[in-house]
Amino acid sequence: MKLTVIGGGGVRSIFLAKSLAWNAHRINLTEVVFLDNSAENLATFGEIARHVFQSIRPDIQFSLSEDPQSAIRNANYIITTLRVGGDESRVRDERIALSHNTLGQETTGAAGFAMALRSIPAILDYCRMIEELAVPDAILFNFTNPSGMVTEAIIKSGFKRRVYGICDAPSELIRELPAVLGCDESALKVECYGLNHFSWFSNITVDGVPVSAALAKNATLYEKTTMQYFSADLVAQCDNQLLNEYLYYYYYRQEALDAIQQAAETRGEQIARINQQMRKALLTIDVKQHPEDAFDIWMQHYLCRENSYMQSESQKEKPHPRAALTLTQFIEEPDTGGYAGVALDILEAVNSQQTKRIVVSLTNNGTLDFLRPDDVIEISCDLNSQGLTPVKPSAVPQAQKNMISCVKEYERLAVEAILTQNRDVAVKALMAHPLIGSWSLATKLVHAYLDDPQYRHWQ
Repeated sequence: MKLTVIGGGGVRSIFLAKSLAWNAHRINLTEVVFLDNSAENLATFGEIARHVFQSIRPDIQFSLSEDPQSAIRNANYIITTLRVGGDESRVRDERIALSHNTLGQETTGAAGFAMALRSIPAILDYCRMIEELAVPDAILFNFTNPSGMVTEAIIKSGFKRRVYGICDAPSELIRELPAVLGCDESALKVECYGLNHFSWFSNITVDGVPVSAALAKNATLYEKTTMQYFSADLVAQCDNQLLNEYLYYYYYRQEALDAIQQAAETRGEQIARINQQMRKALLTIDVKQHPEDAFDIWMQHYLCRENSYMQSESQKEKPHPRAALTLTQFIEEPDTGGYAGVALDILEAVNSQQTKRIVVSLTNNGTLDFLRPDDVIEISCDLNSQGLTPVKPSAVPQAQKNMISCVKEYERLAVEAILTQNRDVAVKALMAHPLIGSWSLATKLVHAYLDDPQYRHWQ
């Protein structure tokens, strides 16, 4: 079985290579291709990823490629993990939003719309190649942000293969809960519902016993998990439902905006600076000849990124900062599923007799009855050899319904605007977004984001 990663030269590709190598036996992998349109990225991060993969599974063919046609041809599985426009575009996205006194965050609000402007057309170009060149029953896993909107655009474009949107944020919180509850992971059940980067966690049980109310009052929850960004009072007002970390930008909008505006640099500028320093350091060595040295440079800079996540916006340290590892330690440390875990679970389930609960983005089809059937939602699914069965949440409070409906209207209109290249629909989309909610502001933002030669064909 052949698996192709589109965007395989990214900074996080090393984690993906490790995850695929450790779990290759689960899905009978015989060939892996990391595709990227940047020769520089492939020569650095791609080469480190190659060394990691081949150190774990030297028996499996692994290659780096700049040729999309050969990379996609006869692929059984495709993972997309693109950052179209690079760090420079992210900086521009966030600064334009902030210059209009609205939240500038990579995937959320105005900057999230700007990211979708680049991501969706690029992904659809690859989708056309997948339809033409991949095997007839190929499966696409979209990791490209904003993941929910990109997945919706893929489906609404007429793409005929199976596609799932994947995000690791819900899984990260769920993985943290057993330690707080003092239970085994297999005993825990959680219902996640909503949209990508906009979801809640409800009906939490341990061996069938409800624990949501007690968990919501547990101080450790707010100290040792990504729930650290929220207060117990807020969770009580959400009917004891836990929150996706990205909801911080909605429930604490002003605090987040003030913190970002007062910071010396935006998160995008911080990432761009760290990445520039990392690339400069990597240029001083031969990555192929000295993979250990290259890995150390990558790890040092990656930890600067990872362990400072959401610090500027929330003024909080990460509850579980990553520790530095050597290349040997990284390769030998068992893989926990992480970056590619959900995709691997889906692929493995075809031959499994067990049922596992995962969180994915897929077509609603009535699961959330207050949304349209063709909307893409983020939802818990029970997964087994019969396929994916979305878990209809036992309770969705009216406040959550209102918030989800509002953001979904923005996503629908944003996807329509990008697919039809229509400025007026783009204004309607941003006007519908709760972080914008103003025609005059939406008009200014659309004008600023479309002030680029690549959008000259927009009506």
